[in-house]
Amino acid sequence: MYKKGLRKLRNRFTRARREWRTGKLLRAGDGVADRLPHFVVYEPTLLCNLHCSFCYVADILNPEDWRQKELTIEELDRIFGDGGVPSFNLTGGEPFVRKNLLEIFDLFRRKGMRCDYITTNGTMIREDRAEALAELVASGFLRHISVSIDGPPEFHDEVRGQKGAFRKSAENILMLRAAFAKKDVALPVSINTTLTAGNLHLLKQVVDEAEKLDVDLIGLNQLMFATRKEVAETLAIIGETDPSVISTHVTDDPGIDPEEVPKVLRQAVDYADSKGITINWRPAQGYDHLVDYYTPDRPLEGRCFYPFFGGRVTYDGKVQFCPFIRVEIGDVRETSLAQIWNAPRYVELRQKLLHHGIFPVCRRCCKVELSSISPAEREAEPAAVSA
Repeated sequence: MYKKGLRKLRNRFTRARREWRTGKLLRAGDGVADRLPHFVVYEPTLLCNLHCSFCYVADILNPEDWRQKELTIEELDRIFGDGGVPSFNLTGGEPFVRKNLLEIFDLFRRKGMRCDYITTNGTMIREDRAEALAELVASGFLRHISVSIDGPPEFHDEVRGQKGAFRKSAENILMLRAAFAKKDVALPVSINTTLTAGNLHLLKQVVDEAEKLDVDLIGLNQLMFATRKEVAETLAIIGETDPSVISTHVTDDPGIDPEEVPKVLRQAVDYADSKGITINWRPAQGYDHLVDYYTPDRPLEGRCFYPFFGGRVTYDGKVQFCPFIRVEIGDVRETSLAQIWNAPRYVELRQKLLHHGIFPVCRRCCKVELSSISPAEREAEPAAVSA
C-alpha cells in the first residue's frame, strides 16, 4: 500500500507539472520548444539477439553494416558536450547487444545526466553488468529497468523467436535482485508486456510470472497499429510521400475482438490487484474507450506533446520527429542538437500537431495522451516502454 500511495503522489505531481508546461505550449501555439529537449531517447544499437514476431522494426534490424555506423564514445562526448540534456532513456534494438554500453553510462553519468529507464529483453544481462547496474541505481543515475515478458514461458519463447528466452530473462531478473540486495538498494524493475491477439487471454499468467519474480508492476502496452487509411491521411497532413517514415504495425485488422479487451483487462487488473501487483496500460484510457481503440479507423481524441519534450537520436546520429513518424530532422554528427531541436521542419511538424491534434497514425501510440485516463494510470507510476 505504501508503494501504491507513493506512486499516486508522484503521478499527481507529474501530471500537474506536465499540465503547466503543456499549457504554455498551447498558448504560444508556434511549435517552438525549449532550447534543448528535456530528455533524449537514444538507440545505442538497432542490433537485436531475438526475432520478435510483433516487432514493428523487425524488418530493419540486424543489417550487416550497422554496427560500424553506431555513434562512438568520442562522438557521444562531443554531441552531449554541454550536458544541457538532463536525462535520457535507452531503447533499441537490444541495448545490451552494445558491448560498451557501460562506458556510455559512465560518460553520461560524468556529464551529470541520469538514465530514466532501460527497455531490454533481459536475456543479455551478465553478472558483471548486474553489479554495475546496482552501482548506477545506488548513485541515483539509473531510475528504472523494464524487462519484456509477453506471457508464460512457451508463449514468450514462441513470439520472441528463441527457445529459452523466457528462462534467461527470468534468471537475469533474479540475478539483478541479488546484485541489488548486496548494495542494499531496491530493484526498480517492471515487466513490460505487449498485448496481442495471442496473449490477450494469458494476462493472468503474466501476473503469475510477475509474482514468482517478486515484481509488483506490469507495464502493459496496448497493441500499437495503424491502418493503411490512417497512414495515407497522416502523410498528407505532414507533407510526406514515403510510407516508410511511418514506423508502426500497419494492418487493417489487428486480429483482436474489440469487445473482448475491456472485459479481459478488467479481470486481469482485479486479479493482479489481489496479489499486490499493478497493471498500468499505455496509452492510458478508461475501460469503456478500449473498444474504440481496437476498432480500425475509429477516430480517437487526444493530444501529444512528446516532440516538444523528447528528442530521439538513432544509433547513427539521426534525429527523428518521433518513434512513429520517423521524419529525419537532422544529424548530430553534422549539426548540434540545439540547432536541430528548433529547426524549421521540427517547428513546422509541431505546429501541425497542435493544429490537427494527434495525427491518425498517433491514435495508438504509447506516447499519446488520449482523452480518458485509466484507473491503472491514476494509481501507478508509468513503467518504461519500448519505441
